[in-house]
Amino acid sequence: QSKKKGKTKKTKKSSKLLASPPPTASALTAESAVKTTEEDFEDRLDYTSLLLHRNLCRGLVRYIAALRQAELLCDPPASMTMFTTHQKRFEKRFEAFSTLYQPPSLSYEDYVRGSDFSSVQSKDLLSSATDCFRSGKGIVDWLLNVVVVESCDEFTIDKTDKRKDDDLYISIRREEIMALAKVCVTNSLFLHKLASAKAGRKNASNGVAVEFKAHKQYCTMSIR
Repeated sequence: QSKKKGKTKKTKKSSKLLASPPPTASALTAESAVKTTEEDFEDRLDYTSLLLHRNLCRGLVRYIAALRQAELLCDPPASMTMFTTHQKRFEKRFEAFSTLYQPPSLSYEDYVRGSDFSSVQSKDLLSSATDCFRSGKGIVDWLLNVVVVESCDEFTIDKTDKRKDDDLYISIRREEIMALAKVCVTNSLFLHKLASAKAGRKNASNGVAVEFKAHKQYCTMSIR
């Protein structure tokens, strides 16, 4: 069994609060045209899965901020910090990453600044969240194209381009990809509903239902 060599890719951080989304599915397809080895494909699959998770995290944070601006989602109750502070809760949650030298640990001050969307206009916030979920859906489509069902003939699969769903060396399975697709689509639909209500200056809804039916880690927020 050969040992995989990890690759480090440097990305340029944007100084803007609403950073541009990661590469689209078309960019990933163009990248795959370059001749690769089986290990290169596995690395690309790992990296692409991380891009999908990053898009979902960004999209949900912006979606929640937009719902708060529309007064459809309330802030957590003050009782959450009755026996502690927000900073202590942050430090405890990120404590597991303190042993890593790179990248530098996120400070609480940077976290507060990065999660403050009070100066961002509602339409920009909605547009940014929509772009994140749209880009995420594009990545989902690419993943479903390269992670094929188990019934496919193994001899017809080029392992530098595709893998079967039961392959031991892939980092994501079709079941999870489909679940993440539901998260992207559902949140995109209700973001569109919220944006339409904002544009028409109408009352968006009577509340929001936060559910984890599609995926255990990423929620869907349905506007009633």
